[in-house]
Amino acid sequence: MSAVSTPHPFLPNVTAESIISAALYLAGDGPLSAVTIEDVVLESGASTSSVYHYFGNRQGLVAAAEQERYRRLAMTEDRRRLEGGISAQTADEFLAFIADQLVRIVTDADALDVRRQRLRVAAAALDDPVVFDRMAAIQTTMFRVIGDVVAAGQHRGLVNPDIDPIAYCAWFHGMALGRTFTERTYGDVDAWLAVAIPAALAPLRLPEASTQTRARR
Repeated sequence: MSAVSTPHPFLPNVTAESIISAALYLAGDGPLSAVTIEDVVLESGASTSSVYHYFGNRQGLVAAAEQERYRRLAMTEDRRRLEGGISAQTADEFLAFIADQLVRIVTDADALDVRRQRLRVAAAALDDPVVFDRMAAIQTTMFRVIGDVVAAGQHRGLVNPDIDPIAYCAWFHGMALGRTFTERTYGDVDAWLAVAIPAALAPLRLPEASTQTRARR
């Protein structure tokens, strides 16, 4: 987001963040495209000129607000949930960690809400290159953070060394979000997980020769 929290020179109580927060509040879980500058001005106490001062135009405000919405959604992921992968001592423990994360993602009510909101932001980004670029930057950071856990597992000899950690995280993320498209028409979560978990674990498994070598040690 190009706008920063420096107060407007003539409206010291109005910042870019306060305007964005007002836009997000008004949009709720719905599209920001439904929020008008007039609505934001009334909610935030800003002037119309201050909105244009920070964001240039309505598209700039929407792009900045979508970026902030996606950032907030990303921040809901508690990094302590990664501890299971970081502390895993065996390949089986690491695979169990991945399976547990997938179960949580598709069964936890809060995770479901986050997935749906992320999907809404992603859909909006398809038609707005500015929003897309900003969302992609946040998503890339997420992939790197989780990819580091996979890479650390590779370093400890727990994960297949031949896979790209970032590519795996991008695929896993897409699979989890893809469940959002199908969960209302195919509600058998256990049957879905029976397919998804083996698919998620297969690329991570150590090659057979490596497993046999470790067993002999």
